[in-house]
Amino acid sequence: MFDTIIAVDWSARSTPSPVRPTKDAIYLCVSRLNEGASQHPEYFRTRAEAMARIHDLLDGEMAAGRRSFIGFDFNFGYPSGFAKILTGRTDGISVWKWMSERIEDRSDNQNNRFDVAAEINAQFPGIGPFWGAPNSVCLNGLPHKGSLRHGHGMNEWRQSDLASKTAQSSWKLFTTGSVGSQAILGMSHLYKLKGWLGRRGAVFPLETGSMLPHVPVVIGEIYPSYYKVDYMIPLEEKYPNTPYHILDARQVRQVCDRFACLMQTEMHAAHLFDINTVKESVLKEEGWIVGVPANGMKT
Repeated sequence: MFDTIIAVDWSARSTPSPVRPTKDAIYLCVSRLNEGASQHPEYFRTRAEAMARIHDLLDGEMAAGRRSFIGFDFNFGYPSGFAKILTGRTDGISVWKWMSERIEDRSDNQNNRFDVAAEINAQFPGIGPFWGAPNSVCLNGLPHKGSLRHGHGMNEWRQSDLASKTAQSSWKLFTTGSVGSQAILGMSHLYKLKGWLGRRGAVFPLETGSMLPHVPVVIGEIYPSYYKVDYMIPLEEKYPNTPYHILDARQVRQVCDRFACLMQTEMHAAHLFDINTVKESVLKEEGWIVGVPANGMKT
């Protein structure tokens, strides 16, 4: 199904990460099935550096004739109804385009994500749906606490968030466990990546629905802590000179190892992308976390 698996742990830092690997930064891991073991994670201080590496990596994989799946650990869409209010359309890719036209993300990680979130909130009734910011950031319509929101009319979670049972709400922009800021910034970068790939790539399932496309690069949403791998020897013990003591680094390696294992058989690989019981309209607006079963979701 795929020759190469790439897992990316994203970050919304507003300054470059420290020189030495640290938590809450960007990590990338690669697994080529013909090489056996996954590579050790790579560490990036800025989103610009990470995206440059991703372009070079995908360019090399395509030139070598290898088909790649690349997963990013942030939500690709928002609960149903959001896209229509924001863009006038009902697809998640239109939200990516909207974000890319407004997000400013400099090479040193400085960005305007909170301003963009406040601009979005202004298009909804009441207060919300986005919330959370540092105390130093005070913007009209962007509350610091989720409990201050009311009347915005949006659900708190997507269907795949509910199916995963532990995914965070995409509206939360700041403090522990927040993924909202990563998504706002990430969507902007992925829209540009999608444009660069053109017909060589596709976003699953925002562009494809439940059908996995036959293109050189498939971009998908991952949830690293969801995929469990039991190592006989913990990674941090087996490779003491690598940054596996950092959860983010361990998790991208874990995603690659798990997905590469499932790719060994066509049936297990297909199970990762089996979401044909979910409404196409939901898949193309909200997206779906790859590997999360659709059982129990509305059809």
